Amino acid sequence: MARVVNSADVEDRQDMREYAIELLKEETELGDTPAVRPAGHGTTQTNPLGIALLLGVVALPLLLLFPPFGVTMLGVAALMGLWGLVATLLRRP
Repeated sequence: MARVVNSADVEDRQDMREYAIELLKEETELGDTPAVRPAGHGTTQTNPLGIALLLGVVALPLLLLFPPFGVTMLGVAALMGLWGLVATLLRRP
């Protein structure tokens, strides 16, 4: 940033320096930051539906390579998917 200010015309340098200082002050001000909620309060925003989709995609090739493990993974993916759908339906107002 200093290179940009120093390469500017003599008339514009002072304005650019003031503008840079204002930008730095705005970045370091703490009064505008949003309040942080303490950990452990409120509900989490995670949903097992995404993990279920990933497990389902991983389970399909495992069905061919090692069927007992593939079936188990597919069952876990189905349970997590059902849990995710129920959680989504219960969260909606």
